Amino acid sequence: MGPHSIDMFDEVLDSAGALAAQRLRGAPGAREAVARALEAAASLPVAALAPLAFARHLGTQLAQAEAPELALERLHARDLALAFACAHGRAGASELLEAEVLQKLRVPLSRIHPSPDFVDEVLQVLRAKLLLPRAGAEPRLLGYAGTGSLLHWVNTSAVRLALRMRKTHGQEALVDAEVLAAHPGQGGLELGFVREEARAHVRAAFVQAVAQLDDDDRELLRLHFVERLSLERMGSLFSLHKSTLSRRLSGVQALLEKRTRRLLSERLALPAPELESLMRAVHGRLDLSLTGLLEPRE
Repeated sequence: MGPHSIDMFDEVLDSAGALAAQRLRGAPGAREAVARALEAAASLPVAALAPLAFARHLGTQLAQAEAPELALERLHARDLALAFACAHGRAGASELLEAEVLQKLRVPLSRIHPSPDFVDEVLQVLRAKLLLPRAGAEPRLLGYAGTGSLLHWVNTSAVRLALRMRKTHGQEALVDAEVLAAHPGQGGLELGFVREEARAHVRAAFVQAVAQLDDDDRELLRLHFVERLSLERMGSLFSLHKSTLSRRLSGVQALLEKRTRRLLSERLALPAPELESLMRAVHGRLDLSLTGLLEPRE
């Protein structure tokens, strides 16, 4: 371990902020982990990165981690360095990203649409999104924190982009609330035809509940219910086991049920027994398209 790398530890701490720095300073092996990260950055076959700049970038990323010492321990340092090099236009970096990440996306993207031209188009748009500065913001690659592989991180963005772009090719998928009703979460929420006087309230409560979902939960529902992707296919796209996806889907549906029930109660001010009766009465089909509700936020 060279003295130069050891000196960079303080730069990482300074950029990480007081709270993260305190945890990193007391973490066993933190200095060595920073040294390994700098060595990984230096080993990239691209134009040399400035160690100080990379150390500060590493500190900035660790500052955002809930457990910075664990983030450092599990850091994909070479991937973080590659993303940093690409975002700063280092010679050879974009070519390395192309070979190690982008070209490996062709297989999962072809599962969404088999046309090679479509895959090329998605990759072209993805390159621009990752590498070019946005209005008032840095290139998106600088948002990669190194907590998982760069390939997986970019693949997630690529799949979302491809699904959106597929709609421009006339393959937009539609889904009704009945799709969610066919897969109720624990507690058995079903969204469908209800008594005429309650239909608008159920619809409004459900729309509001969907709108309150965070981006990841909305995306999960959209892929499975709007895009009609199976758990197996989603697993192959995101490198996750279908049982993990199934648990997440059940959790999101249970959350939707809980929020719809609460919002409906607020709208109608019903006693609990009447609310339960109304929820049990929901069955069949409610003419509510989720396509617009589950569009990814930009």
